[in-house]
Amino acid sequence: MDNANTSVAHLFFRPLLDIADHLTSSRSCPKLADKDWLQTGVRRVLSACDSGLDFLSQLAFSDLGEIGRTHFFETLKSSRRLSLCQEAAHSIHDHLASAAPDRLAPIPSLEGFEIFAGDGHWHAAAAHDPKKSGKKHAVGHLYGLDLRHNALFHLQAADQQNKLKEHDMSGLKRTAIEDLRRGAPKGKRVLWIWDRAGIDFRQWYRWKQGSGIYFLSHAKENMRPETLCEHPWEQGDAVNNGVVSDREVSTSQGVSVRQVIYTDPATDREFTFITNLPRSIPPGVIAQLYRMRWDAEKVFDELKNKLGEKKGWASSPNAKAMQASFLCMAHNLIEVESLRLEREHDVKNVAEHKRKKKRLAKERKKAKEPLPELYVRLQRLTQHSVKLIRWIRYHLWKETSLHDALPQLRTLYAKL
Repeated sequence: MDNANTSVAHLFFRPLLDIADHLTSSRSCPKLADKDWLQTGVRRVLSACDSGLDFLSQLAFSDLGEIGRTHFFETLKSSRRLSLCQEAAHSIHDHLASAAPDRLAPIPSLEGFEIFAGDGHWHAAAAHDPKKSGKKHAVGHLYGLDLRHNALFHLQAADQQNKLKEHDMSGLKRTAIEDLRRGAPKGKRVLWIWDRAGIDFRQWYRWKQGSGIYFLSHAKENMRPETLCEHPWEQGDAVNNGVVSDREVSTSQGVSVRQVIYTDPATDREFTFITNLPRSIPPGVIAQLYRMRWDAEKVFDELKNKLGEKKGWASSPNAKAMQASFLCMAHNLIEVESLRLEREHDVKNVAEHKRKKKRLAKERKKAKEPLPELYVRLQRLTQHSVKLIRWIRYHLWKETSLHDALPQLRTLYAKL
């Protein structure tokens, strides 16, 4: 296929179109085919429309043609469409994971681990959500981000019936082991990096012993664990720059964990990390992994502020779960497209890369000691550029060829 003469929209959706007819939940639907329905859901995420009706109006005014309200928004209640959406989101996630470079490949001690950053993300209630105790309540979801490949996935919807704001650990305990392992094969270990809301030392022990699932978090301020022993570590290794101590400590729940104390050379701030990772993982790697958890926060910021996804689409539990899966699909398709443009057309965000280098130079100058080696080596842009998002958003409604659209993106990327 001559990509230059293919539309931007078709190239963007090609990973989805390639798998749409092979999904086990797919059925024949003459009014709105499954592959068109899936594209419509991703377009809804990328549309920047204020409401569902606004979105349908924009569709009607575009080159794509009109889609009736019942053909899309009423189908958000469908259990079959939910299965289709979740299956498609999983396939797109796996496509990105197979296509993207492994960011953590330079860290040999992490070989054999899948590395996920997890967190809860909340957005405002849908327009027609019922009130509880006199007001509408936000909708919460647990997400995971594959830190090796920057692939986003939906883990669990918060309990909307029994708890107005479910704690992250409560949702994690409800999650099936196979979902926490994200399909990792037997023998592969899984690490979840979570903030303080993911701390439960007894549960950590059970997951590690029974399912090969490990956790890493930032210690709570009121923790006063008893030191059991000090672990030796390579103080001359640049990977460990900033590490103060690595020790085994006992917790109030009768479970021992590793405690790594670390002072950030760039800010002089001290951090205390806790984990049940084995000692084969250097303490400097543990500090860097928790630093990378920030990538998940940046993805949520992108979803809310760059894509405008601040509230629910509809009120049914199926609709809420579908929206979460469509958010993941949109993020992962943008990442796939960004990688493709760089590999096939050498299109890079030159201005943003220059800014990144300047910020790193300032940090180096300010730091009291050399920055950690991994922090420098693993530098990357943590969000998709708003320039790329706007470029994709504009051309998703048109049949513009890549040949005609690419010069616009090159020009945008060259400017500060």
